[in-house]
Amino acid sequence: MAAQHILYLSPSGLTAFAIARSGIEALQRFSLDDGLEHFDSFLSTLAAGTRLSLLVDLPDEAHHLETLPFIRGRDRRPMLARRQEHLFGDTPFRSYLSLGRERSGRRDERILFAALTRPATIQPWLQRIVQSPCILAEVVSTSFLSQALAAPLHSGAHPFLLVHTTPAGLRVSCFENSQLRFSRLTVSAAAQDHPDASFVHDEIRRSFDYLLSQRIVPRDRPTRALVLTADEETCTTLGTGPAGPSSGLDLQPLRLGQAALALKLQHTPTDTDSLPLLLRALAAHPRLPQFAPAEALAGHRLQQIGRIAGILASAFFIACLGYTSLNLLAARSQRNLAEASQHQATLLEARLKAVIAGTPATPLPLERLNQTLNRVQALATSSTGPEPALRQLAAALAPVPDFSLQEIEWNVQPPNRQPSAPEPTTQTLRVRFSLPPGIEQTRERVGQAKALLAALGTLPGAQLQVMRQPPEMAESEPLRVAESPPGDTSPQFEVLVQLTLTHP
Repeated sequence: MAAQHILYLSPSGLTAFAIARSGIEALQRFSLDDGLEHFDSFLSTLAAGTRLSLLVDLPDEAHHLETLPFIRGRDRRPMLARRQEHLFGDTPFRSYLSLGRERSGRRDERILFAALTRPATIQPWLQRIVQSPCILAEVVSTSFLSQALAAPLHSGAHPFLLVHTTPAGLRVSCFENSQLRFSRLTVSAAAQDHPDASFVHDEIRRSFDYLLSQRIVPRDRPTRALVLTADEETCTTLGTGPAGPSSGLDLQPLRLGQAALALKLQHTPTDTDSLPLLLRALAAHPRLPQFAPAEALAGHRLQQIGRIAGILASAFFIACLGYTSLNLLAARSQRNLAEASQHQATLLEARLKAVIAGTPATPLPLERLNQTLNRVQALATSSTGPEPALRQLAAALAPVPDFSLQEIEWNVQPPNRQPSAPEPTTQTLRVRFSLPPGIEQTRERVGQAKALLAALGTLPGAQLQVMRQPPEMAESEPLRVAESPPGDTSPQFEVLVQLTLTHP
């Protein structure tokens, strides 16, 4: 994996670093006086398309907090651009950071506007980067990069200070809800390598008094100040200094090794300031407020578009490859299915040929066909008995109480032999009942006859014909009534039932 290149710009000049897994390597340092020509030579040695990050650590940085109406969509960017132009119209190096919305009222948005107010210090270096084959990826400030160090070192929503040294000097930053509110860099010879404890105390007190006057830090509680240092003597002196909770400040020295362990960053015991931690944090946190003008990032945008196009092309290729694989699997499955179907068809064809070979030739003579049909009908008639019809009759008469059954005659009528009007084979049941005798039982006799007739009507598909009935029922005539034989005075009820014969 290629090393990541970071250019660190301080008041004394520019230093090129290479960040790799093995550590941080300082490639070359360029002074403000005669370093521009050497910087051109250095850029020419890099491969075309090398991404460069410019880390600016200058005291000329302004921050302004404003509360604006919360706007989303296409109107948000023009509104912020107009506000930046109004605040920092004399420099193209400007950015902003949203601090979230207020919890009451209209819930306006709090935005921290920032700018690098001395563009003449940055532009000579930036112009040479843009004119070189390299690509400028970002321009970030040390103040916003310090936020990557401060957030894991402090938990809570109360404001706190982070104090650390870099080759540029001593920087004091204020954070609230893990977001930057204020940052100040003091360039002094006393801030190099091992800063004097009294100098650190004075700068922290000066920054704290300003924040107190701006009501950024509270007055009713001590403000915590984390001081990153590599000097054991400075760490001990700060821990026993005059600043304490009674003065509104709670100084807490923190060794660089402990901070690197909390930040999960690599630390070298020979580091004398926080710059190595900042460089590693920049390599691990690429999304920071951007100070570069839009035209300076044109190459980076083209590179990003090319990278996205490559990713989309790769994804499209993988999708096509997957779709082709699915089609090949489906084609193989269809081919196996076709082969199995063809094999089954071959077997069925062979079986059909065997059946055809064993079937006698047609047409047969009509006389022989009639004989065969008569045999089948005779076989069906001979194999059919009265048991099914009698079971149906018993089930139908079961609900009728106290009746007297005298005689049952079962008969089968063959169907019509005419081919034009085929009829099913029918069976006939002649059922004769004895009814209660006597004039005094006329009502019971009529009721029982009607009950028997209704029960016989429940037989499925039955056709009823009353052959004999009591004289008392002559007026109702529910069905066609046959005349009773003359001289017969016994009270009887006889019904002819026709049912369709179901062959076994």
